[in-house]
Amino acid sequence: MKKLNADIMLKIVILFAISGFYFKIIISNEILLYVHPRILPFIIFAMIFMFIIALFLVTESLYKRKKKVRFKSYVIFIIPLIMIFFMESATAKSEIKSNDINIPTSSNTISNNSNNRSATGDQEKSIINNGAEFELYSGKTESDGGGTVDKKELDIKDNVINVNSKNFVFSLDEILGNPDKYEGKEIEITGFVYKDKNLKESEFIIGRFMMVCCAADLQIAGIRCESNNKELYNNDTWIKLKGKIKKDVFEGAVEPIIMVEQVEKDSNPDTSYVYPF
Repeated sequence: MKKLNADIMLKIVILFAISGFYFKIIISNEILLYVHPRILPFIIFAMIFMFIIALFLVTESLYKRKKKVRFKSYVIFIIPLIMIFFMESATAKSEIKSNDINIPTSSNTISNNSNNRSATGDQEKSIINNGAEFELYSGKTESDGGGTVDKKELDIKDNVINVNSKNFVFSLDEILGNPDKYEGKEIEITGFVYKDKNLKESEFIIGRFMMVCCAADLQIAGIRCESNNKELYNNDTWIKLKGKIKKDVFEGAVEPIIMVEQVEKDSNPDTSYVYPF
């Protein structure tokens, strides 16, 4: 009776384990916590390829001469596999502040810079509030997790602009780029509260986490709001608010600001990431 080649069997176990982990997070959609949806086809290809290699190695293990297993050669694969069993999947929490994620900082101005992220020559816009930069990338496409959806106009119902996770980037980009056009318009928007000590006591940012490629480049995309309500919600609180867009001068530049009329805590928030393209 032939003995199995232990060295090859270890390779098989590693390949099956990694491909199995990919399969699990793809089926459960947990993969979207780590990478942009456009990366998903490449991960599926890698998963299938590793599975096929493992199947070929099963046959090879029966015919190759047995040799001593050198575990040192596999530490780089074994350690991540062990960590998988202790890893908890969770979306980015709103309590992650601007200095905890990869957000560039600059002087306290509002800038409009050309950005060649796509063949259409998308434009990059930044709202920089007191040292924390909230980036918005314009563009007429936005991923909703199931593909690319063409976004050419705001979602307006009963003269109210509705902003949700699926149209967040486009909507804010459109409003920020055309403050005169949308001044006086009603808006409903959901997101989490971000407040900086340098903002006015009555001001805060309502934002969401934006992913360009993967979780490592998460940034906060948002718009400044003002409320006379003394019971402003604390940082990291998910809220729904309704207000009116008003032009405001911030650090010498004109930008829109939401004058809050109604606000409430969002007890069941949609915390999914938003995408610039």
